[in-house]
Amino acid sequence: MNVVTNSMMSAGCQDEATFSKRARDRDLTIAVVGLGYTGLPLAHAFASAGFDVHGVDIDQAKLDRLRRSESYLPDISDEQVRAVSERLHLSVTAHPVASADVVVMCVPTPVTLDGQPDLTYLDTALASIAPMVRPGLVLMLQSTMPPGTTQRWATRLAAETGLTLGEDLFVACAPERVNPANSDGWTITNTPRVVAGVTGACTGRAAIVLRSLSIEVTPLSHATVAEMSKLLENSARLVNISFANEIADFCHKLGVPVDEVIRGAATKPFGYLPHWPGPGIGGECIPVDPLFLISESDRQAVRLRVVEAAHRQANARPVTVADRVTELLARRNVATAGSRVLVLGVAYKPNVPDLRNAPALVIISRLLAAGAVVDYCDPWAERIEVDGLVLESLDVHQLQPAAYDCVVLVTPHDVLRDQVDWHQARAVLDTVHRVPLAPHVERL
Repeated sequence: MNVVTNSMMSAGCQDEATFSKRARDRDLTIAVVGLGYTGLPLAHAFASAGFDVHGVDIDQAKLDRLRRSESYLPDISDEQVRAVSERLHLSVTAHPVASADVVVMCVPTPVTLDGQPDLTYLDTALASIAPMVRPGLVLMLQSTMPPGTTQRWATRLAAETGLTLGEDLFVACAPERVNPANSDGWTITNTPRVVAGVTGACTGRAAIVLRSLSIEVTPLSHATVAEMSKLLENSARLVNISFANEIADFCHKLGVPVDEVIRGAATKPFGYLPHWPGPGIGGECIPVDPLFLISESDRQAVRLRVVEAAHRQANARPVTVADRVTELLARRNVATAGSRVLVLGVAYKPNVPDLRNAPALVIISRLLAAGAVVDYCDPWAERIEVDGLVLESLDVHQLQPAAYDCVVLVTPHDVLRDQVDWHQARAVLDTVHRVPLAPHVERL
């Protein structure tokens, strides 16, 4: 047990006005635990704003790259890393937490193979910092979590340290809203955020920290509400995307262009938000977060039937794409077994190197199982492994689409859309509706 003495209490505690002044004066030390897609941009934002920042990550290779002013993310340039090098201090251990005023948790929260929340990274990271918690600490959990996780950890830390929540220990949930390789201008500092603590005072401290980055912050009533808010955001996207895919499949059966159907519906100026069909969903948000909801609903003996159905549809989508390739080949009197297929783009979204839950990997696996000879091209992913088979990306500048029975566009990286000569291809399956329509082009 980490016992806090009275002398430590008086040295570390301060009222909200004093804390707010220290935030304005950039006199707070920030520790960001986890320097991935959400953590590194946040650490950079704090350092750019003038705070002294400690970045903690167990991946030594990442830290070595940052020390060389090399970024490993599309949203942070080498120049941006170099610009904050004097304020961003890097560590492979959690020791810097002992001197921090604010700790932000940005570690992964994936799911197990059977779809259950896997909080191993979060629990391990929080357990490692528990002995270093001192009076006055503001702990913000930015990772996506099942509802109740923040309250559970806040209660545990209070019990282990002898500190009182809302008085000398402040724990809050501030769900991340990061969209890697975003092209619409949304950044860490201009994307609105929600935040909520396990007490009102916890909410207030966390909001002060976020607002120091000029972020528009909406306080919510409790950390569990903030956790649910995040899960709702991504579950709503899952439902809408799955519905769009289902409608696209139905339109295919009817022989009508789904593009035109969606554009027609989108002329309504209210009550409709267009979503476009695609090859499936990837990353660690939309495929994962709804499972946190489903897991908790099972525990509460409540069925979320719409979310469950949407998740099943999303999981089946890459298989549908592979089946459509087989269908397209059959119409050209080409058997899938022995056919040559070129898959363009394997990362889960354009212009990022992220392969987490990428639907292209399932599509390739399905085609290989059917006997197709599959090549791929993705400048963001030089090498992939599918079913134990290691494949290497073709050079985008030396592609020969005419050498393949079918070209499948899965991830529309800018360089692919710019470099590929679609007219050379014998047949194209465009899963993302980006290739100009032509007799040999079929859209999903």
